[in-house]
Amino acid sequence: MRSLLLFCLVLLSGCQNAFSTFYHPYFDEKSPPPALVGNIKFLDQNETPQIYTSNDLPRDVKLAESKYWVPIGNSSFNGVMGTQAQIIREAKSIGAGMVLVTSEFTENRTITTPLFIPNNQTTYYNGTTNGQIYGNNGNSANYNSNTTGSATTYGTTIVPLTTVQSRFDQTAVYFVKLTRKFKFGVSIDPLTPELRSKYQRNTGVVVDVVYENTPAFYSNILPGDIITELDGKAVDGTMDFNKVFFEVHPANGLLPVKILRNGVEKIINVQLAP
Repeated sequence: MRSLLLFCLVLLSGCQNAFSTFYHPYFDEKSPPPALVGNIKFLDQNETPQIYTSNDLPRDVKLAESKYWVPIGNSSFNGVMGTQAQIIREAKSIGAGMVLVTSEFTENRTITTPLFIPNNQTTYYNGTTNGQIYGNNGNSANYNSNTTGSATTYGTTIVPLTTVQSRFDQTAVYFVKLTRKFKFGVSIDPLTPELRSKYQRNTGVVVDVVYENTPAFYSNILPGDIITELDGKAVDGTMDFNKVFFEVHPANGLLPVKILRNGVEKIINVQLAP
């Protein structure tokens, strides 16, 4: 009985890996964004992914990106606390070299589940039967017979199993390593409606990530800076940024970058990588 109950507890706890069930990729691995083609490294089968716990996921995702980690997908769900082994198993299945994990307790939930336990009963019997046998001529004879056997009745006992389940909101973000080298060293986003309203402008791009050990990093360009000009040429948006960047040819590779930081315009000279 004890082993049966333990089996049922394992069954109720769930055999599925929620990190796999609720995984959502950010892009199709077979057709990644053009900027990533040939520039990312997936985890090898004989490698073990790095697992880190985060108490501020948006902040730590940006920090990971600045260290050349590219997010490729996430798992997000509410349920019993997942295990590190489950996270590692999912990371290996998608080739992620690093995972950021966060969790927050939500509730204790009482769950009652009926367990159907076989209740078979077998009865054994034996005895002696006495009697007389009569022939055609009217003669009779006594006889004794020993009888043995068994009879089984099949049934089921229903046992209610009540457990208290602690549940958590859980998110895991999976990353692969970025292998490309940067001549400048930032990723950019278009201006949000809030930024347009705040600074009363429609043109420019906002710096999302500054990659470490790049010209932009050493020139102290910061996330949140709004780039408005490159070498004196206006930058209208994200598509225009790349066009202007590859058109300018600053003397000695020193690129004047006009930024808007906290409402104040300034020019930062960035020594581009060869």
